[in-house]
Order: sequence, then C-alpha cells, then structure tokens
Amino acid sequence: MNSLQINLNKAILAKHSLCLEIEQFMLQNHINSSQRFKIITCVLEAVANVMNHTNNGSADMTLILHCRDNKLIVDLLDNSALHSSKAPLQCPDADTQSGRGLWIMHSWMDNVRVQQSVAGTHLQLSLSIR
Repeated sequence: MNSLQINLNKAILAKHSLCLEIEQFMLQNHINSSQRFKIITCVLEAVANVMNHTNNGSADMTLILHCRDNKLIVDLLDNSALHSSKAPLQCPDADTQSGRGLWIMHSWMDNVRVQQSVAGTHLQLSLSIR
C-alpha cells in the first residue's frame, strides 16, 4: 500500500499547493491524467464543502490518499458534525447555490461514503485506476 497524509486547515491551505502534492503522489503511482483530474477536482470540492458548509471555524482536516489493489481511496476526516446532504440526481443549474460538488463526486467516483466518526465526519471516495 502506498499512502499520502496531509493535515490541513485554512492557514495551511492558503500557503500550500494541495493540488501539486496530490498530483505528485498520483504521478508516482502511474495514474492517468483523466483520473488525476477527477480525483483532484473531487478532493478540492470536498475540502471546500468542509470550509464553506460547516460551523467549524478552524476547519481542521486530515486528507489521506491510499493507492492499492488497483484503486485510489481518498479519506477526508474533519472535526465537524455530520451533515446529511444527498447528491442531486442531475447536475444543478449554474445559478444554483450548491450541490454541484456533490453531484460531481457521486458522478465521477466509483464509491462515495460519508459517515460520522469519533472525531467528526469521514468522507471516503474511491476510484478504480487500472
């Protein structure tokens, strides 16, 4: 198993290029460009959702990427309360305030799971890579 863990908060995100770190990890694991695009887009949407839609002012998160068994698994853990948001069945209109990120995640990933954890919320995304 090959993994990458990044501890995030708003201050780190302001200074750190999260996309480059994730891209480098995926390049090392020979993940093709369209799959890299999907993973990075979904991770950025998930991180933005935590920062924009939770009452957690510090937005402390742990991002873990695992590459194993021809699958890339993304775990995003944060210390906010679980919000039960259902993904729209079709892409929301451009003028709709929210929902596009959830729709993208559910449309592009093989599996999306959100559950309560001891510390808050655990989002897991997975995508077959071979």
